[in-house]
Amino acid sequence: MTLRDLLAEAMGRSEFVIVVVADVRGFSAFSKRHESTDIAMFIKRFYMRMIDDYFSTANFYNTRGDGLLMTFPYSEKTLPQVAEDVIKSCMQCLSEFPRICEGDPMINFKTPENIGFGIARGTACCLYSNNQVIDYSGHLLNLCSRLMDLARPSGIVIDGHFLRDMIPEELKKDFIEKEIYIRGIAEEKAYKIFCLDGYVTISEEYSNPSRGSQWHTIEKEFRMYEIGRLGSLRIHLPTYIRPGTGIKVAMIYPKMNKGRAVKGYRAYREFKDYEYNCDADEPKVILSLHEAYKFLRGLGVLQSKPIHFKIQFIPDRAINQ
Repeated sequence: MTLRDLLAEAMGRSEFVIVVVADVRGFSAFSKRHESTDIAMFIKRFYMRMIDDYFSTANFYNTRGDGLLMTFPYSEKTLPQVAEDVIKSCMQCLSEFPRICEGDPMINFKTPENIGFGIARGTACCLYSNNQVIDYSGHLLNLCSRLMDLARPSGIVIDGHFLRDMIPEELKKDFIEKEIYIRGIAEEKAYKIFCLDGYVTISEEYSNPSRGSQWHTIEKEFRMYEIGRLGSLRIHLPTYIRPGTGIKVAMIYPKMNKGRAVKGYRAYREFKDYEYNCDADEPKVILSLHEAYKFLRGLGVLQSKPIHFKIQFIPDRAINQ
């Protein structure tokens, strides 16, 4: 039956679904280095492996160039299990993606090694005909695509409304909570997401409101041995912060793999061991570095490596004003 025939009898219904959007990172550069036949073969094998080996339980697939959209219906009873299966499948695929075409006799060339996932859940409009799903539409799919775009250079970003309780217990520690701004979705009020720690680096453009108040950024760089020696760090601010807006602090450090720094990549981690102090009309942020130093040493970061701290806030007024 053709699509035109299906559309003639099509109807719509609202469904609870988990939406996953996956995207191959570095595909544009890959396309410039290979012939179209090789590109088509890789995409074909990529789609087949995703469907057969990682996401066989999806009820709908939609190819998107170098990406794939998948939906997983759920109910009150099935939500915990469906959520666990989806997130674990994404984690497994992320880990194995550099070798996704390994052993394939048709793939005798180097393929992209990174993939990004966006995950969201809620209601979406399902267009169906004769028990066959034709398409899904709605805000949820647009949101999921935006989350996928945040998962760079690779990794997984989950919508905050997914709820942390729906992340498998053994994986909760791998996801950090962040608040960001997304054009067209959350431009002035921060939006909560869960990012896979050590993989996802949120671009600075998402750290500030799209319009209105302007955030001020202060960056400081220290070597590992300085962090271990200092214990704490006072960073004086040029202005007071606007009441009710708070401060965002991040630590940026070398991305590590098996005890070695990955050249050209940095990891981004929300930093919570700080306090804002305004004694004697001297606004400052005091960073406690003990846990950060212990964490970085545990990763194997060398004493000579630079560690960046980024402090962001909305200015209120000048100190002497």
